[in-house]
Amino acid sequence: MKTFVVLSCALLLAGGVLFAQEKTTIEVTGEDELIKEKGRFQLTFVHPDADITRYDKIYTWDVVYQFRDLGDARAVASTVSLLQDSSGPFAVNKEDQEKFGEIVNKALVKELGRSKRFELVDEIGPGTLLLRGAFLDITSKVPPGRTGRVDVHLVSMGEATMVFEVIDAETGVIQARVGERRVIQPPGATMNQVGAMPTTSSIIWNNVDMWASKVARDLRVALDKASKKAGKK
Repeated sequence: MKTFVVLSCALLLAGGVLFAQEKTTIEVTGEDELIKEKGRFQLTFVHPDADITRYDKIYTWDVVYQFRDLGDARAVASTVSLLQDSSGPFAVNKEDQEKFGEIVNKALVKELGRSKRFELVDEIGPGTLLLRGAFLDITSKVPPGRTGRVDVHLVSMGEATMVFEVIDAETGVIQARVGERRVIQPPGATMNQVGAMPTTSSIIWNNVDMWASKVARDLRVALDKASKKAGKK
C-alpha cells in the first residue's frame, strides 16, 4: 500500500482552469488487483470488483506534468541553429511548460463537463470518483527560437505519455487505470503528414489544444461508456 499526499482541486468553470485549494491525504490501494482489459486506450486495467454505476460524480485532483529533462532550452536553441536538420526532442522552457498545462487543464474541464453520466464536483462525498491524471515524459519536436524566423514544417509537436486513474473517494480503491503514449498533433493527422503551413507559435498551441481536447474527449467517452455498459448488466 502507498499513501499519496495530493492537492485538492476546485473546478473554476468560468476560467476553465484547475486550482489547488487544500491538501488532502488518502490511502490509495487496489493497484495489485487490477486486471488488463480492452478499452479505448492502449492500456486499460480494471478492478475486478469495480461497479461504476455506483458513481455519478467526479472530483479532479491536480494533474501532474513531467517534461523530459533535456537541459537548458536556450542552449539547445543555439545548437539547433548549427544543425538545420535536427528533429529533436528539444528542451521546453518553464513558460511553455506552464502554458501546456493550462491548455490541457482547460480541455479536461471542458470535456468532462459535457458528460451525461457524471457531474464535476468540488467536494468529496458518496458516489464520487476521484480522477487522478498525469502527463509524463513530455517531449517537444519544436526547435527553440526557430519558429517565426525561418520556415519550419513539422509532422508533430512532440509526444507525451498519459495515465488516468479513477479512485473510489471513500475507500481509496483504484477502480480503473488507463494509459497510452500519444504523438502531439491534430486529430486525424498521420506520422508522415508534414504541416503544409510554416509552423508558428499560434499554430503550435492550436495543435496542442486540439490534441488535448481529443485526449479529454476520449477519457470522457470511455467513462460514459463504462457507466452505460455496466448499467445494462
